Amino acid sequence: MTGNSDIEALLPRYFSGEATDEERMRVVQWVRESDEHARIARQIQQLCLAADALDVLERVDTERALKQVNARIDRARFRRLVRWTERVAAVLFLPLLALSLFLINNPEEPRMLEVRTNPGMTTRLTLPDGTQVCLNSESALIYPEKFEGKTRAVKLAGEAFFEVAKDARRRFVVETPHQAQVEVHGTKFNLEAFALDSIVVTTLLEGRVDFVSAWGNMPMKPGEKLVYHTHGNWMDKFLTDGEVESAWKDGRIVFHNTPFDEALRMLEKRYYVDFVVTNPEYGADSFTGTFTNQRLDRILEIFEISSGVRWRYVPRADKNEIKRKIEIY
Repeated sequence: MTGNSDIEALLPRYFSGEATDEERMRVVQWVRESDEHARIARQIQQLCLAADALDVLERVDTERALKQVNARIDRARFRRLVRWTERVAAVLFLPLLALSLFLINNPEEPRMLEVRTNPGMTTRLTLPDGTQVCLNSESALIYPEKFEGKTRAVKLAGEAFFEVAKDARRRFVVETPHQAQVEVHGTKFNLEAFALDSIVVTTLLEGRVDFVSAWGNMPMKPGEKLVYHTHGNWMDKFLTDGEVESAWKDGRIVFHNTPFDEALRMLEKRYYVDFVVTNPEYGADSFTGTFTNQRLDRILEIFEISSGVRWRYVPRADKNEIKRKIEIY
């Protein structure tokens, strides 16, 4: 890990939401480097849990606070910065814990907000119209400070569970990185749309939605799961009660006759790891079970006992790698 001088230069970009994924991971790794860093993170986490991040942000002059952070970095060493940040609003350190929340200003358009979650963490927020959103690990949601016009539009990169406030006059639209979107009026659904994935998955629990893509418009009914394959521009639709797809928002992992590859994807998101499968014979396996606070090692041990799945951690080729790799062999 690089020294504190590098972190000093990186923190202002991290606070403002301008950091790249690689830079953001470096900050996350810094938090994990020592008990002292973890202690600071735990203190800030307690403050975060005790306050509504959006309400705090409305009471803080964010631009002025960021300028103060930059000035403080120019004048003092990193230890002084840490002591100072323990005394100011916790919202400035939210990116270290569960989310990044910053303003995007455009004088001709409504002010935009972005909420971003770090690996292994989730967060809940309420949109201006009363819509409830639970944002999964490594996900980002952009939305206006106030919905105007006939459409309530937000942008999602990652995974989120939406409970959309009913408004018969204004449809609610979720845009994704794959030129696909979900259009609703009032409903509950889970949407998975990670920028680097080749699928977009929508699971509808209540109400009605239309999934719109280059393929066309596909109406959905409650109890349906739609998988849009972006590379081939085709869709699959399945029946489901939605528990497997949405259990993550309650801190659970639920497998219900879940195919092997899908089970691994769920574990990757929850535990921030990459699986490398070198033995194709497990492809036909499926798993059933519910896990809450179990360590990943324990879950994989259960897989090994029930299905003979053999696994091992892959040694890091680069000591700066943050994601652990696990081989299924």
